[in-house]
Amino acid sequence: MGPPRGSGIDGWMWTLESNGNFSTKSAYVAQAMERTPQSNVAPALWNKLWNSNIMERHKVLWWCILSQALPVRAVIKRRFQIEDTRCPLCGLGDETMEHLFLTCDVAMHLWRSSPWGIFPVGDTGIRVWDWVKFIWSLNNRGLRVEEVFLYASIVVDNIWRMRNDVVHNNCSPNIHNCIDLICSSYAETHSSLLPSPSPPGKDIWTPPPLDWIKLNCDVRVGLESMCTAVVARNHLGRVIAIHTSRLDFSEALVGEAAACCLAVSVALDLKLNYVIVESDSRLVINALNGKASHWALENYVSFCSKSSPSFMCCTFSNISRNCNFAAHNVAKWAFTHQVYGSIPISSVPVNILCNDHEV
Repeated sequence: MGPPRGSGIDGWMWTLESNGNFSTKSAYVAQAMERTPQSNVAPALWNKLWNSNIMERHKVLWWCILSQALPVRAVIKRRFQIEDTRCPLCGLGDETMEHLFLTCDVAMHLWRSSPWGIFPVGDTGIRVWDWVKFIWSLNNRGLRVEEVFLYASIVVDNIWRMRNDVVHNNCSPNIHNCIDLICSSYAETHSSLLPSPSPPGKDIWTPPPLDWIKLNCDVRVGLESMCTAVVARNHLGRVIAIHTSRLDFSEALVGEAAACCLAVSVALDLKLNYVIVESDSRLVINALNGKASHWALENYVSFCSKSSPSFMCCTFSNISRNCNFAAHNVAKWAFTHQVYGSIPISSVPVNILCNDHEV
């Protein structure tokens, strides 16, 4: 070939930019592409992550997880010789990103606590990017993606915190406390990061009209069981009945539907004519009103549909969590004290029957 011909001066060119000039943005994208296969991570997906309505530290945590940059034991083993690569939370598998954040038994309990009843399926080879892209696709199923991704971000943050407490502080995983922390963190950050304009008085519980009874229902989810609760009130806002029930499984979405069925059963037992059932699960209420469908809810929807003609009028209404504290507090109290069935109103602490805050 011989020496190059021409009289021009040699110079450096950055091939990742069309103008030949170096930029930190193109260097960052190149590094991200090197760490994760290009077929899984496109620049548009990274942009979507950085523009998400979540906390900044959650964005950085997601970046570390998706770029394989967190010091989990499987990653450390590729650089240093270590004896134990087992997951510190469950001890049943190697601590990879996918195992720790998706398929570990402890992580699965946290994912199953979500209000939407979604969780990753183990033994399918699912990767974290697959899970993130699945969450971002949920707008096609009538869910508000921003809410689900905010909840998912809080879940992975708490998994990482719990893991570090086990490794560095020798603390045993406390799943109950972690689920409570996830729910409270979600409630606190939702209002600031995902504000939704509401008409005046929308987030204030109001009594039903004269001759109507409003039944608020909710569920408290545990590890292997849960408690549904119903609080029935008249047009004066006075509590006329409180019922709870134990369920020997722990699917949050199904629990919300079972709580609505318990409310209908209570209304049937009380021989009510005009009934309003309120729940803070939008997906369940949409299913009961025929606006959505979910295979796991079919039996519960069928029960409510067959029972509705027994009333002069029966409506199912979705409300915000801020309007459902009475039922939420009763479910939490009954689950803690293992109190189930028809509960005398006088035996329930008065302070938990509030409408404006969690107890």
